[in-house]
Amino acid sequence: MIAITLTAVDGLCQTAANPPPPPSAPGVSDDHERSQVALTALGESFKQLDRDLKVERERLKNKLPPDEKEKAEARVRELGAKREELLKNLEFVVTGFDPLSGSPEINETMDLQAETRDLLLPIIQELKQMTASPRETENLRRQVAALQQRSALAKVATQRLGEQLKQEEDATLKPLIQELLANWKKKQNDSDTELAVAEFRLEELETKRGGVLGALRDVTSGFFKQRGRNLLMAVCVSLLIFGGLRLLWRRLKMLPQLRRKNRSFGLRMVVVAYHVSSFLLAAFSALLVFYLAGDWVLLGLATLFLIGIAWTGKQTLPVVYEQLKILLNLGSVREGERVIYNGLPWEVRTIGVFSELHNPALDSGQIRLPLRDLTALISRPSEDELWFPCAVDDWVCLSDGTHGKVVAQSPEWVQLVLLGGSRRTYPTSAFLELCPENLTKNFRVRSIFGIDYRHQALCTTEIPAKLKEHLERELRVIVGPENLKNVSAELSEAASSSLNYTVLADFSGEVAQRHSFLTRVIQRICVDACNENGWNIPFTQITVHQAGTASA
Repeated sequence: MIAITLTAVDGLCQTAANPPPPPSAPGVSDDHERSQVALTALGESFKQLDRDLKVERERLKNKLPPDEKEKAEARVRELGAKREELLKNLEFVVTGFDPLSGSPEINETMDLQAETRDLLLPIIQELKQMTASPRETENLRRQVAALQQRSALAKVATQRLGEQLKQEEDATLKPLIQELLANWKKKQNDSDTELAVAEFRLEELETKRGGVLGALRDVTSGFFKQRGRNLLMAVCVSLLIFGGLRLLWRRLKMLPQLRRKNRSFGLRMVVVAYHVSSFLLAAFSALLVFYLAGDWVLLGLATLFLIGIAWTGKQTLPVVYEQLKILLNLGSVREGERVIYNGLPWEVRTIGVFSELHNPALDSGQIRLPLRDLTALISRPSEDELWFPCAVDDWVCLSDGTHGKVVAQSPEWVQLVLLGGSRRTYPTSAFLELCPENLTKNFRVRSIFGIDYRHQALCTTEIPAKLKEHLERELRVIVGPENLKNVSAELSEAASSSLNYTVLADFSGEVAQRHSFLTRVIQRICVDACNENGWNIPFTQITVHQAGTASA
């Protein structure tokens, strides 16, 4: 695919750079025809040079003034140099190669400054050409301002000299003042003439440019007429090659060797090399398009751009090194391990330029994470660990007192349906901070109930037994015997106003929806047990002790 693309680009660039020649005669090749045309042109040039050399040499035979003789000798040397250049061109056309190209100087050294100048020269010339009109306009404006100032000075000088001439009576000074007046009038006339020409040129140039928008339009259209086709072609070829390699990578990822978790180090090296080569080939293809099209300006700009990227990239070498270690599965995050990102646990499925993290307990629980974000994380091995404290359709209780059923949970949101049908939505991180209690498997209801101190003699024997018996009988009727796991009632505290009992009731997850209801029911059953057995329920009392009156 890449070879076909580059071949097509080569053909397009050759067509753009060299228009097709006229059809040749049957049996004669294009190369032979072009060489014959070049030889004919060289022959005409040699004849003209020989005639010019003969004329100049005949002139040198005559007696010429020194300056004319020097000019004639310089002309002969110039024509001789041109003849040597034509001779080299003739040798190249006949032999097909440059005779000097195969014999470089042994001690030739590279002048970095000269090479840089040669690289930047086309770019500078292009910029000068693009800014020629604005620079010319600015020069004309400066020239107009200078001429206006000069004309004003000449006008003042002429006026003062005219006034002085009228008042002057000295016969010696009067002719001199007249001469100065004539000179200043001439200067004023010259300045006015130059000013009129400069103002006309400036007005014509500004009219031609059409203002700022017109100048911008001319610069833009000029650039795209000359360079736009090459730039568009380079971008298209680069995107085509990069897109083709990415599409090929998607197909390659389906191979069993690349899909398994424990890939070898060598295979990971191949994957990294493939991704790096994709970027390099895309960049090289753009440079190749500019080279084949002969567009040295865009080629130089692209080369400088790539050099700038490489130069700034050296500052990020430590970061690149860490990312490379992660790509090779040698860093702080490794495939198949557990990592915490944004407060949620994730499984690292694949590591690449964009790594895939997966949480099986969440809806749409898969995210793509850039490699630079992965470097700040640390993973660890894990087996059979919980990925989220609940699942969809589970009933939960939160630390803020909310009791509801989970209907949706994603990396961003968790939504609960409360009793009554209203919905409450939490950010996932905020939901986890509320320490959700999952009621789906089994759950416990804990309740405190107090009895009056007058029953103190029965508080550790009869009351706990009867209270437990009453609770079991009533709760079995309410939730069913299969959903009641355990019931206990024990004295937990001898408080200031009551004997407090802790009631613990364990239920199966089938009745998790009735959690709040069961909390209230337990209190009701305890009250019924007190009424049935004649136990008093205390209320908060305030005891006032009166101090005795002191004797007189």
